[in-house]
Amino acid sequence: MQKRDKIVNDEDIEGLFSLKGNSDFSIALYEILVKRHDENPNLLNSKQLNLFLCMHLENAGQADSILSFLQEWFPEQKKQIIKSLNEIGAIKSAKIIKQAIELLPENNRWFFENSDEYSEKLMEKLDSEFSNYPDGSMRDLYRKYAEEHKSELL
Repeated sequence: MQKRDKIVNDEDIEGLFSLKGNSDFSIALYEILVKRHDENPNLLNSKQLNLFLCMHLENAGQADSILSFLQEWFPEQKKQIIKSLNEIGAIKSAKIIKQAIELLPENNRWFFENSDEYSEKLMEKLDSEFSNYPDGSMRDLYRKYAEEHKSELL
């Protein structure tokens, strides 16, 4: 854990890729991307943004709901998150999130202001499907994508 913390503090990309487990790798990568985003969100390149958004969406799905991500955390990234999921290889997840976005009001109003019992149950179902990792381990997808685009993560 100390090694991982040092990698994050130093933003040591070489050290990041030396981590053996995909769990430690994903945690460290997430923390590095959050740190960079907090410093200046506009400085994340497209590969970094893809990982950043997918990791946040996964966290929302596990800790709260995908609706939190779509309407509270990053409502301006609704279209981008579908592209990001597809880009990292989470094709099934992208389809689920696309369906969830289609349930949202076009005027950016809160989902529950215009929802009915059917749309609420469907949103719940989509949230559950996403949270069950339809594409397999997201950590594996993050690692593979990061390795393919290592030079762009520096």
